[in-house]
Amino acid sequence: MMKQLSLLFWLYLNPLRTMGRLLDEGSPLFGGFAVLGICALFGFAPHPARLAGPEAAAHQPGDSYAGREIGREAVIRVERPSGPRAIIADILSSGALGTLIGLAVLYTPTLLLAASLLVPIGGFGTAFRRDFGGLLTCVFFVWAAVHLPLALWSLMSPFGELLRLAGGLLFAVGLAPAVRVALGIPLTQSALSVAGGFLGLLLAPLLYLLASPFLLILVWVFLSGNLSDVEWSLKARRDQRRHLEAATQNPRDAEAHIQLGLIHLRRNQWPEARARFEQAARIDPTDPDARFQLGRLDRRDGRFADAEEHFIAVMARDPRFSQCEVWREFGANYLDARAYEDARSALDKFVSQRPYDPEGLVLLGEALMALGRPDEGQRRLRDAIEAADAAPHYQRYAVGPWRKRAARQLSR
Repeated sequence: MMKQLSLLFWLYLNPLRTMGRLLDEGSPLFGGFAVLGICALFGFAPHPARLAGPEAAAHQPGDSYAGREIGREAVIRVERPSGPRAIIADILSSGALGTLIGLAVLYTPTLLLAASLLVPIGGFGTAFRRDFGGLLTCVFFVWAAVHLPLALWSLMSPFGELLRLAGGLLFAVGLAPAVRVALGIPLTQSALSVAGGFLGLLLAPLLYLLASPFLLILVWVFLSGNLSDVEWSLKARRDQRRHLEAATQNPRDAEAHIQLGLIHLRRNQWPEARARFEQAARIDPTDPDARFQLGRLDRRDGRFADAEEHFIAVMARDPRFSQCEVWREFGANYLDARAYEDARSALDKFVSQRPYDPEGLVLLGEALMALGRPDEGQRRLRDAIEAADAAPHYQRYAVGPWRKRAARQLSR
């Protein structure tokens, strides 16, 4: 309990680093109770009847009214619906449970669907089983961290509706970097996915259909396997992280640092990844994996000379490292540094070994175009498009951006 509370409050002090810790240590159960507690205890989302005054408090959503005029007075008969539909309506009209169900059932899956359409993270089914548990944890904790001070403020402020609107905006702003870490996607696509998640809330009026036992059985049959996979995936990833952290206690084990660095790379946590790879390189200076990843990070940061040094060290150790990808990165580094002839030479060697790699073909085509050889460059770009179109279905997400890049270059 204390660890979960500390994670919640560390979101105020160091949000970016804490979002990574949420994926490894955060409890979605605690996050759900935090959402319920903030709604219920601090009255952030009070029942509309309480806002309307004591006269309206006697009538709840879902009531039907029938009356007739007698003189100047109206006789109103309140008819309360009964049955499962009324129970579901009452639950959803509760600010606390309605918010919790909306975040878990509507918002988070829609956000994940939007991300899977925007970025090559795999199909929605794969992304759901792999990422839903961690993403839901981030959603709950970010919502709680954003709304806790606003809920306290609402106790002393008459502007409850404005605070609710501000909470929604702050939640979207705070969640974007969390999605970036959880799914390992760029910040722009994270923000678009967060915005797309709100579209799922438009389905809230249809949640009363869950009162149908037949529909509940179908939902359970469809989701039970996926939910089991979500639980297993979240537990397996956290167990792996704990085992790797334990392995780093061995001062001669470079592999554990490399694997932790790869985890940070997937989450776009560049400084943490660099620290792990540098530690691995200190433990074993001849390890090509650490040097290769350090070269990629240096290239990303514009430190082209340092990246070149790392790639040369890798090629000296294993010229065919990572299925010759070291040559592709070596050439891409020269291309970014505008050393186009060196880039062409390195990329030629890579393409000769992997002639159907869309990324390598695009980079080689761009190098040739920059050298004033447009016919050869365009031919390589067309080869890249053909290779992307011929790629297996499971690789389409990865090669799609390179196909688009080649098409843009040809359209100029």
